[in-house]
Amino acid sequence: MILKELLLLFGGLGLIWGGAEVLVRYASRLARSMGVSPLVIGLTIISVGTSIPELVVCVMAAIQKEIGISIGNIVGSNIANLGLILGVGAMITPLVIHTRWVKKEVPFMIAVTILFVVMGLTGKSINRVEGIILLGFLSVALFYVAKFTINEITEFQEIAREEANGISPPTITPRKLLYFFLTLVGLALLIAGSKIAVDSGSTLARLLGVSNTIIGLTLIAIGTSLPELATTIVSAFRKEADLALGNVIGSNIVNITLIGGVTATIHPIPVTEEFSMLMFDFGALIFLTLLVWPLMKMRQSMNRYEGVFLLFFYAAFLMLSISFSQAPF
Repeated sequence: MILKELLLLFGGLGLIWGGAEVLVRYASRLARSMGVSPLVIGLTIISVGTSIPELVVCVMAAIQKEIGISIGNIVGSNIANLGLILGVGAMITPLVIHTRWVKKEVPFMIAVTILFVVMGLTGKSINRVEGIILLGFLSVALFYVAKFTINEITEFQEIAREEANGISPPTITPRKLLYFFLTLVGLALLIAGSKIAVDSGSTLARLLGVSNTIIGLTLIAIGTSLPELATTIVSAFRKEADLALGNVIGSNIVNITLIGGVTATIHPIPVTEEFSMLMFDFGALIFLTLLVWPLMKMRQSMNRYEGVFLLFFYAAFLMLSISFSQAPF
């Protein structure tokens, strides 16, 4: 039994790595062939794509009026993105920041995070009206990204037209379609590998006598962020900082506005955590979210020392979470 789960675990990790390699390679090629920044691909295709499985599960649970997600799930995932994933990426290679990007997407992430925290602290659930508000913020984000993308593609087309003596190049080509298809293949492998790795890892931990609480706070909490983690690691090794940053920031926005918004609109998301635990989680999320902006804005890059700090913060958060979960309230 243990051998079987070990084989499944390593098989899942292999799929994750292979999927991330394919995803990053062809997502960056797709972006460049279209004349857009890889940041846009990270903010859209990758961040939304890696969230689709969780979105489907949450929507099905909400339709059946079951508790498929709690505020703590979303908060924990976003903390992992900023502490664990961004930290690992910065440790591998300094992440170069684009000023225009910092002035737009990061403040938007801060705004929706603070809004989500306020919603979580002012009631026993995030209700349908609040869910619709979150979806409204998602619409604003999508509108901005679409406008930004169209402007970049237009500029790219104009340059290509000048180089081709006034002849407009085709917008859609077989090569672009191939890159798009392979990007989706990489995404599918990444998601499938994450599912296999989390399931087999959890089963293996139980067979070895690890408590469900520890499994929930470590394996499953980190496991839900495995697609983002793998994508960021491969992006960092390939010096694709835009893709890594777009993936992390996009995922945090999508977790709150898309997953939180859609789920709450169908069925209110309950606040199931103890108040002290909720305050601890919210405090950690707000601290990390507000910390990221000045780091990016002042330095125009995130270096290895800052990556180490983020990782230490996330490790401390995990240990304190485990202590809180085992303490009587």
